[in-house]
Amino acid sequence: MLRIVCGTIIHKDGCFASMKVSRFAQEFGGKVRALREARGMSQEVLADAARLHRTHISLIERGQRSVRLETVERLAFALGVQPARLMPTVRLQPVKQL
Repeated sequence: MLRIVCGTIIHKDGCFASMKVSRFAQEFGGKVRALREARGMSQEVLADAARLHRTHISLIERGQRSVRLETVERLAFALGVQPARLMPTVRLQPVKQL
């Protein structure tokens, strides 16, 4: 039996392995952390302002949690920025002609 707890796969024998973290989620989390630190906010203060749990903020900042649009909106409002400031650049690949 497998369980997933906070982005970690827990096997029935007690061993665990981390799930793959996407580059986009890592960069998004890095932007959240940088903005939070630039404002001198702790994770707890940001969590309170965004009405989220502190561990959720920690997981986001480490790129281990994907977020819903509502969460992006809450984080942007709490940090005093437009949501676009939180978004990483998308690396586009050329579309192949058929």
